[in-house]
Amino acid sequence: MSDEIERLKEEFPDPWAEIHRLVQQNENLQRQLQQALDGNEELRTLLKDLQAKLDILIAQSKKRNKRDFGKKTEKHNPRPAPSKPKPAAGADATGDNKATGIKHILENAKNVPHQPVPYPVRPEDSICPECNVETVFVNNVLTHQLEMISASLKILDHYQETRACPQCKLYIVTAEKTCTPIPGSYAGARLLGEIIVGKLDDGLPNNRQEKIFARHNIRIPRSTQCDWMLATANTLSLLYSLMKKELLTSDIIKTDDSSIKIQDRKHKNNIRKGKITTYISAQRNITMFDFSPDLSFDKNIEFLEDYKGTVQADAAGGFDALFKDEQRIEAGCHAHSRRRYFEAEFTETEVRKAVLDIYRDLYNIEREIKDKPAAFRLAMRRRKSKPLIKSLRKIIMRAKEKFTPTHELMKAINYTLKHWRALTRFLKNPDIAIDNNESERAIKCWVLVRKNSLFAGSDEGAKAIAVHLSFIATAKRNGINPVDWYADVLRRINGMKTTELQQLLPQNWSPPAVP
Repeated sequence: MSDEIERLKEEFPDPWAEIHRLVQQNENLQRQLQQALDGNEELRTLLKDLQAKLDILIAQSKKRNKRDFGKKTEKHNPRPAPSKPKPAAGADATGDNKATGIKHILENAKNVPHQPVPYPVRPEDSICPECNVETVFVNNVLTHQLEMISASLKILDHYQETRACPQCKLYIVTAEKTCTPIPGSYAGARLLGEIIVGKLDDGLPNNRQEKIFARHNIRIPRSTQCDWMLATANTLSLLYSLMKKELLTSDIIKTDDSSIKIQDRKHKNNIRKGKITTYISAQRNITMFDFSPDLSFDKNIEFLEDYKGTVQADAAGGFDALFKDEQRIEAGCHAHSRRRYFEAEFTETEVRKAVLDIYRDLYNIEREIKDKPAAFRLAMRRRKSKPLIKSLRKIIMRAKEKFTPTHELMKAINYTLKHWRALTRFLKNPDIAIDNNESERAIKCWVLVRKNSLFAGSDEGAKAIAVHLSFIATAKRNGINPVDWYADVLRRINGMKTTELQQLLPQNWSPPAVP
């Protein structure tokens, strides 16, 4: 034992120094290990962030591909119906041929005038070949054929009778002529109506209408058509102001907007962007459009400055100033809220499906109570819709705690919670719709026209577009042919007093009696 101790003393003359060295080495190893662990944690965090960003980019790419190449519908059908089996080859095909749509067309053509086309039996066939006796009339075999009478142009020659006294030769009288729609112009009222409605309702730009007129052997340049549309809008300006005044007496106004390009040489590419905004009153049966020279909300606030009621919009940030003074009540749009969940189909399925199922039930309730009395609608919303709205809030509140702030579904959740008070307004007022889709459908008519017309030549031209869109949309809303309305109103308006113009508004207008 003593020999072993001596050997250890010789190998380790200073044991405390060796112990200190080992302790230092151990601390260094522990420090290096901690640095390696910290580095791995940073890498894990970085990897997690990169994965989240990659998920967002993948979702955006899928959404873009679906928007460009996929179906446009937002239908949510978690349990699709089984497909019907195809009929066997050679099966009996009796019954109406629905592919041709003949029965459907004739049912919708009940108000179309009928013109008889007789087919008498030839004289040589009216004698019975067996008895050699003249046949007698039994009946007519009636069949129908739908035909179209092409539009035509004509020139009206106005002869104003002039008479004079044969004795004094001083008294001369000329018959009064009705005022023309545009003073000094030879354009007739129905021609102007066809041009305006053709461009702003049928999507026929003026250059295409110029070609159509050329087929009738008359040339009406598109510049002349534009001048006529502008002059007609000026003629109808007082009527437009009366319509706006009546609109602002409504309890609820729905609104939406879309851009319009205006030719302006002071801007890049000679184009400036403005807005066409629609305002709808179901109570007054009015659909109005207004023009803003830029994309700001100043004109929207100016339009509704004196209005005190409920405004239903898509919660755009520019409308916040409209509700600051609390003179107007904000109503939200559940279609915008639902759309955000629907578009998150590539990131999350469970919460998205639960929310869309609730919205499906909500819209089913709205379909059931449509056209029912107001008291019944309010009672059904409180009884059936309110519990669904509460369930919706619980689902999105739990999801908010679950997802990160950058998650795709958080955009939808934040939108719903931010506008929750406006979105639940329909539960307290039966006249407030669950969404703002009516105004979106109204603005869509302008969007389709915009694809063909490209831009407005000036601010005055864009204002004229808003004026004409207002009368066309309101006429259609009241079941009136807008061409007939223009033909009658433009023929009469310049000869009427200002106090009589109220009867010319589309919601008050009635067609003239046919002589």
